[in-house]
Amino acid sequence: MTRGIPPWNLGGFCMMIFYLVSSKRMDEFVPAPLEVAEVLPGVTLGGLYAAFYETGDFGALSEFSVSPALVRYKHKRGFYIPYSLAQAEDGVTQPKGAWGMKKGCARFRWEKGPSRWVLHVVCDGKEIAEIGLRTGAVAFPMRIGFSFFHLRGSGVFSYHADYTSKVRIASSTVRIPDDSPLALYRFRRKLITTAWESTKIVLHAPESDKNIVFSQGASEGIFQVGEDRIPLCGLKKGAEDRISWNRPS
Repeated sequence: MTRGIPPWNLGGFCMMIFYLVSSKRMDEFVPAPLEVAEVLPGVTLGGLYAAFYETGDFGALSEFSVSPALVRYKHKRGFYIPYSLAQAEDGVTQPKGAWGMKKGCARFRWEKGPSRWVLHVVCDGKEIAEIGLRTGAVAFPMRIGFSFFHLRGSGVFSYHADYTSKVRIASSTVRIPDDSPLALYRFRRKLITTAWESTKIVLHAPESDKNIVFSQGASEGIFQVGEDRIPLCGLKKGAEDRISWNRPS
């Protein structure tokens, strides 16, 4: 696994599922100084993200993230990401570098068939999400960038990712058990599901709210549970649990 100087590059498949959620309710989950940004009166945008990166600067790995809301911080807008889970192919080496993935505790099981994917994300022996996705017939090229925010202690960190991909509108079924940490968000009003194929991602180095640009490996740990309000799978900050791996078939 190599981790050069940013920007970092990844390639593979990812899915994004967006929900319309109450901005008033999401105020409970978005810590200051971030502010919930509305897309309609009283409504913001939340979502789920899952990816299988076959190539890239971190080796082959899976990632799962949740965003309770679109947020605003000073002059920037982006998605608040309280945590992100990852699982490395070798099943032994803890992923490090961007996303601060050494905390990763998840086990990913991907099932792939013609025009369909099924993903099971398991944490501490409990399934926290099951996503079934069926892709549409028409793919269109897209180039787009996303900004993301995370809080660590009293500091705000942001990073930006540029995507180049073939995108398909898809249908999805999402099952979130009642004891999953995701159940607190009560995602109900699904807006759109998208499947991103042959995706190339450029992940830029994170920046702090003091305009500090980090260099090689410096994003390590920015997604620790830390000061966030929702514990993840019972993990404590800096947990060193080993993780296993199941490649998509």
